[in-house]
Amino acid sequence: MSRAYVGFSMTVEAIVLGSGREVGRACLVIKGESGAIMLDCGVHPTITGLEAAPKLELIDVESISSAVLTHAHLDHSGAIPRLLKLGFKGKVIATLPTAALVGMMWRDQLSIMSREWPEESRLWDTKEMNKMLAKRLCYVTYEEKIKLPNGIKVVLHDAGHILGSSFVELEIDGLRIGYTGDLGTSSNHLQYWDASDLEGVDVLFCESTYGGVERKGREALERELIDAVRSTLEGGGKVLIPAMSVGKAQEILLALKRHESKLPDVPVVLDGMAYRATRIYSQFIMYMSDKIKRTFIINGEDPFAWDRLLQPRTLKKRRRLIERKEPCIFVAPSGMLKGGWSQWYLAKLAHNPENAVVICGYVDPQTPASEIVSGAKEVEVMDFIAREKVKVQINCKVYHIEISRHAMHSELCKFIATVKPETLVLIHGEEESIKKLIDSAGGYAKRIEVPMNGSIITLKE
Repeated sequence: MSRAYVGFSMTVEAIVLGSGREVGRACLVIKGESGAIMLDCGVHPTITGLEAAPKLELIDVESISSAVLTHAHLDHSGAIPRLLKLGFKGKVIATLPTAALVGMMWRDQLSIMSREWPEESRLWDTKEMNKMLAKRLCYVTYEEKIKLPNGIKVVLHDAGHILGSSFVELEIDGLRIGYTGDLGTSSNHLQYWDASDLEGVDVLFCESTYGGVERKGREALERELIDAVRSTLEGGGKVLIPAMSVGKAQEILLALKRHESKLPDVPVVLDGMAYRATRIYSQFIMYMSDKIKRTFIINGEDPFAWDRLLQPRTLKKRRRLIERKEPCIFVAPSGMLKGGWSQWYLAKLAHNPENAVVICGYVDPQTPASEIVSGAKEVEVMDFIAREKVKVQINCKVYHIEISRHAMHSELCKFIATVKPETLVLIHGEEESIKKLIDSAGGYAKRIEVPMNGSIITLKE
């Protein structure tokens, strides 16, 4: 297969290696006369093996001088260590919280690959992960102006998606380019983004995950969550909230803590990687909202510290919590019920009509969470203790509440309208979402591109 050489070029081009008309495996290369830079390198959330990675075979990875990692979620970060396997010799730029979180995410990803994937299909190994963490990750702060050796300029701005997340301002060969990564929405602990940082860029690569989708405000959604949890607990049941470890789990935890006076006094179990991620969050409060920072400075209060919080470290302790007669709340990954402790808790709780499963936010169509939301009375999950798939009867109550860490349609339109790019490139979204975003915000750009994976877009002749 021929490869796109990404070294010297009189034009400026973008090679879309992932997230073209799909959500996941974000990866983009910008190349020009100065050289080439990669923006994110993630994996597809529902594909395993080498096919989960971006189309890295289309380029000469050795010619990439630097890379930027916008945030720690695996659909943006999960193939970064693979770059070393393919000859990458540059540095990866990220914020310090992103570096701290991604190390945890990669170790978990490696554990899953080692346990469940054939050796020949694993994307990278321990050696490559450790080398990337120890020698190649380069930590920067928001608004820090970075000039790379080849003259490419980079600035990271707060995207408000998860802790340490950023959108990118890039200057290459006189062309000013913006790349959103994942944009956040209203949060109970993160700063909201400022689109004016990219105002007037020549090109904007914009995510479109929730194009066409509107949600209630955060306050209303938190009330829905608290009402569902309270009614279940008052009825004597237990509540399972499957949640992504980084971002969603912390949003839910703070919502529960904020409204604790409205809930029965019961233990809140934060399990697996969600607990470890929350400990990292506590170390980077200065990257959070002004309100959180002020509270910490004035009172010295860790927003995530809570006397109701439990973290069971053994299977025996988890079984005790499940078997206790009193109500309890479990917050555990994964949010899709496709991995982690949430599927184990589901198998133990879902048979009882007094219990409830509260699904928060987007559900991928090919996951148990989606099946449950659609009304399935039986789903199949992996019991990773017994290492076998088990069928689970869904007799419990099911709630689906649209708590998300992604910008919704009106917010994406606001971002595009503020930036007003010459060229708008819509990525990281399904075709229907992209179409709706074009209908609403396409008029703010003179040129619109909707690339597929493998597309090459000329940005400057």
